[in-house]
Amino acid sequence: MMKRGLILACAGLWPLAGHADLALTGYSVAGAFNMPLSSQEQIWIHDSSVRRDFIDRGRAQTQLFDMAKRQVAVIDHTTRLIEIHDLKSLQATAEVNAPASALKMTLEPTGQSRPLLTWKCEAYTLNASVPARLGNEETIFHLKGQVWVARDVPEQAAVKQLVKLARQPGFFMGVPAVAKIAPAQAQMLSEIVSKLAPKGLPCAGELDVSYEGNGPMANLAKRMPTKLSVTFQDFSSTPIKPEVFAIPAGYQQIRR
Repeated sequence: MMKRGLILACAGLWPLAGHADLALTGYSVAGAFNMPLSSQEQIWIHDSSVRRDFIDRGRAQTQLFDMAKRQVAVIDHTTRLIEIHDLKSLQATAEVNAPASALKMTLEPTGQSRPLLTWKCEAYTLNASVPARLGNEETIFHLKGQVWVARDVPEQAAVKQLVKLARQPGFFMGVPAVAKIAPAQAQMLSEIVSKLAPKGLPCAGELDVSYEGNGPMANLAKRMPTKLSVTFQDFSSTPIKPEVFAIPAGYQQIRR
C-alpha cells in the first residue's frame, strides 16, 4: 500500500482545476527486487471530486476523494466493501507523528519536454526527504526523480477549484493506508500534490524510493531499491456523468 500511496502523487492526483471535467488514462508500475507490478490507471476529476481506479494485487480498487467534504472512500470492488475516512482526522494523526515542517522538498525545471497528444509536457526534477520510522528504526525517507506537467493548455481551464484548495494552508490529500502506517510519507505526498498543483496538468513521473539509516531495516531497504512510474496516454474533457463520483449501491460501508 505504501507504493500505491506514492503512485497517487506520481500518477497525477495533484489537483487540476474546476468547473469542467477532465479524465486521464494510463498505467503505473511499482517495482522492487526486479519484480515490477503494473496497473492500468484511470483518473476522473470534476470540481472538487477526484476518482482513481486501479488494480492492486489482482483486486479492482477505487479511491474516491471529495475534497469539499474532506473525505475519501476506499472501495474494494472484489469484496464490495467501502471504507470511508475523514481526511481531517488522517491529517491530524499524520501531523502528530510526522510534523509537515520536517519535510524538505525541491522542484526544479530541467528544460526538457515530451509530448502527450496535443500537450507539451515539461520536466521537473523532484527531490524530497522527511524523517520517518521503518519498523522501530529512525530513518530518512527519500523520494527523487522526474515529473512532467503540461501548462498553459486549454484543459487547465477545467480545474480551478482543486488548484485553489491545494494552495490553502493545511491542505491534505492522503491515502488512508499510508497516513496510518507511514505518516511521514503521507505528509510528503500531500506536499507534492500542493506544489505541483499550480504548475500544470500531469503527464508522467519516474521516481526512486530509498531510506537512509544504519539499522537492519534501513540496510535491507537499501538492498531492495524501489522505482515508481506513471505514464498517461490519453485525456478527455468530455463531461463526466455524476454517478462516476457516487458511492456504489449495495456495498458494505465502514466509517473509520
